[in-house]
Amino acid sequence: MAPGDWSMEAPHPSRSGLPLGLKVAMGVLAIPVFLALFLLGQSKTVEAQAWPVIRRINLRLQTDDGAAGLYRANPALARTYPTEDAFLDQVRAHRASFASLPDLPPKADRYECHAGPNGFRASVQGSDESWATFEVRQNILFEKVPGEGVLRLEFSPTKEPNARERRARRRAEASLDWQRYRDICALLASEDGTRSLWRREPGLHAAFPREDGLLSFAAATRPHLHPLPDSDRLSQVRLLRQVRDHTVRLGYPFQTGTLTAVWTEGRLTGLEFTPR
Repeated sequence: MAPGDWSMEAPHPSRSGLPLGLKVAMGVLAIPVFLALFLLGQSKTVEAQAWPVIRRINLRLQTDDGAAGLYRANPALARTYPTEDAFLDQVRAHRASFASLPDLPPKADRYECHAGPNGFRASVQGSDESWATFEVRQNILFEKVPGEGVLRLEFSPTKEPNARERRARRRAEASLDWQRYRDICALLASEDGTRSLWRREPGLHAAFPREDGLLSFAAATRPHLHPLPDSDRLSQVRLLRQVRDHTVRLGYPFQTGTLTAVWTEGRLTGLEFTPR
């Protein structure tokens, strides 16, 4: 073969280091790795571009005409602000706080950005300690974003918790609910405890207007309430937990039925037992 002659002849199986089928399989397995690396690189690029985008958006917010044009060019903002006037009212109220953003992103305690391959979500703190949250996306092959891609622009007095903080808060709330549930079961285990529960939880009085009603419920339910697990690790405990609006329902499936406690706005408002 002459120097520089790139032959397209397929290698003979006997000269190949690996069987053809294995080579194909290895090539297929490598695709997700390359894709993940590509998406990671894209996310880093988007994250680096996020701050200049935020500054350009903020520059438009410094005048009513610029803010109105931003609102009209991004229909997704109507989900938070039904009218242009509502949007302008919020922008005017916070305009001074974000009047002069620096050229470079602020420190981590004043700026947070989570980027993906086609957009980012970021929060920045203004001079009056308030926060602005931006969500911006760009078109990709199978997704076309509305307008210019500004999906969200909101102002708040405190920083919106990020995904990790929200997960930690949910775990803490679930752990607290489990402890309260165990306390309830401990009180229902005796008549004196049940009386104490009725007196200290006035939210229960709508479901059990009289103390006798709760005593009867506890007497009927008590034989089904076997000892609860001691573990505080909720991943090891079978719980039926539902959260909707300001109501939390937490049930533990005992062998012969499920006792469910209901809290509304933090107050114990119901107890239910569903036999199997």
